[in-house]
Amino acid sequence: MKLVLAVITKNEEIHLERLLKNVKKIVSAIYIVDSYSTDNTAKIAKKYNSKFFRRKFDNFSNQRNYCISKIPKKFDWILFLDADEYLSTNLKKEIVDVINSNKFDAYKMKRRFIFEKTWIKRGYYPKWFIRIGRNGFLKCDKNKINEHLICKSKKVGKLKNDFYDQNLNTREYWIKKHDQYSEFESERYFKKETSIKRIIWNFLPLILRPLILFFFRIIIKMSFLDGISAIKYHFLHDVYYRLLIDVKIVKKIIMYK
Repeated sequence: MKLVLAVITKNEEIHLERLLKNVKKIVSAIYIVDSYSTDNTAKIAKKYNSKFFRRKFDNFSNQRNYCISKIPKKFDWILFLDADEYLSTNLKKEIVDVINSNKFDAYKMKRRFIFEKTWIKRGYYPKWFIRIGRNGFLKCDKNKINEHLICKSKKVGKLKNDFYDQNLNTREYWIKKHDQYSEFESERYFKKETSIKRIIWNFLPLILRPLILFFFRIIIKMSFLDGISAIKYHFLHDVYYRLLIDVKIVKKIIMYK
C-alpha cells in the first residue's frame, strides 16, 4: 500500500525538515501546498523530493482540500500532518500495520501537545483527530479555522499511539498567528453551529467565558499539576487568545447594530 504525506505550509523552515525526516521511511511521496513562503520552506521541500504547489491563502479548509485534490489516485492512503507535528516511533509502526488491513477507511489519532518542552496533559489530552485515510475518502470540513478532516464513510477507527504537536517559534510569532486566527473565529461566531461544544460555548457570556475556561482547566481539571509552562499555555490560549476573539465579536456586534 502506498502512503503519501500531505502538508500545508507558510514559512515553516523551522519545522518542515523535522517532519520530513520523521516520516520519510513510511511514505512513498510528499505533497505540499505552500502559501508563498519567503523563507527556506521550498528549498527544504525540494531536498526531500516533495511535490510542491503554491496557492494564495484564503483559509485553512480550502488549503487542505486543495492539497488533497492534487494527490493522484495511485496512492492508496493519505497522511495529513501540520509542519510542526511529527509521529511517535510506535505510531509509525502502527500506521504501517493498519494501512495493510481492510478494516477502516480512516483513522483518528491522539495529539500530544508540547509547549516549552512540557506535555500539556490534564484538561487537554487526549484529543482525537482524523489524520489518515484512504485516498478518495478524506475531505476537510468548511470551517475556515479549527478545521477538521472528515471521512466520507462511517468506517473510522482509532490508533493507539500519539502524534506530537510541538511548535518551535517565538512567543511573538504565536501572538501574531493567533491574532489572525482570532479574526476567523470571530466571524464563525455569527454562523450556525452544529457542534454541541460550540453551541454551549456560544451560550456562555462573552468576555467572561475565557476566564471560566481557564478556571475549569487549571482548577477543575488540575492542569496546574503539569507545571508552570502548562499554566502559561492555558493563560495564553484560554484567556489571552479567547479574549481577543471575544473583543472582536463585541466590536462586530456593535458595528452590525
